[in-house]
Amino acid sequence: MALFDLFTDRLLRRPRGPLARLMWRDMKSHHEIFRDTLAELHLSADDHLLEVGCGGGTFAARALESGCRMTTVDHSADMVALTGSRNNAAVREGRLEVLEGTAEALPLPDQHFSCVTAMNILFFVDTPKTLSELHRVLRPNGRVVLHTVAPDPPRSLMPPPVARRAHFHSDSELRTMLETAGLGTPRVRRVDNIFQIVTATRPD
Repeated sequence: MALFDLFTDRLLRRPRGPLARLMWRDMKSHHEIFRDTLAELHLSADDHLLEVGCGGGTFAARALESGCRMTTVDHSADMVALTGSRNNAAVREGRLEVLEGTAEALPLPDQHFSCVTAMNILFFVDTPKTLSELHRVLRPNGRVVLHTVAPDPPRSLMPPPVARRAHFHSDSELRTMLETAGLGTPRVRRVDNIFQIVTATRPD
C-alpha cells in the first residue's frame, strides 16, 4: 500500500526526482490531450493563457506557437524547472512566466487572464477550490478549457491502484461545480468515453 502511495505522489501527484523528470520531459502519451485542448482554446496573439499543472512544458511550447503570452503554475519545483528550461527563449523574451504554486491558491492577481487551462490535475486537487481560483483570475468573458479522465478509467490508462488514489467526477458533477464557482455556459464532452473535455466562460 505504501509503495503505491509513494509511486502516485512522486510520479503523478507532485512529480519529483530523476525518474519523474525523465518521464515528464516529454510525455508522448499526452500529445493527443494537448492537441484536443488547443483545438478548444482557439488561441491568438491577443491571449494571455494560464496553464495550471505545467508538467515538463511540452504543452506550453505548443501553445506559445500561437503568439500568445503565457503563465504556467505547478506545485512541483522539478516541473517548474523543466518548463522553464524547455521554453527558456520565451522566458527571456517575457512571453512566458513560470511559477511555483498550488491550484487551490494561485499566486496570481484577479481578472488577469483571457483563458485558462488545466489537464490531468482534477483528480489530484480540491476541484471546487481550484475552479473558484480559475474564476478569480479570469477576465470577464474569459474562457476555461479543462481536460480530465472520466470515472471508471480503463486499466490500460490508469491502473486500479492509482485510480483508487484519484478523484473522478461525473459530467453533471463537473457542470454543477463550474456553475457554483461562477463560471457560465459549462459543457462537458466525452472523448472515447474515457476523457472529459470541459469548457466554460466567466460572465461579464
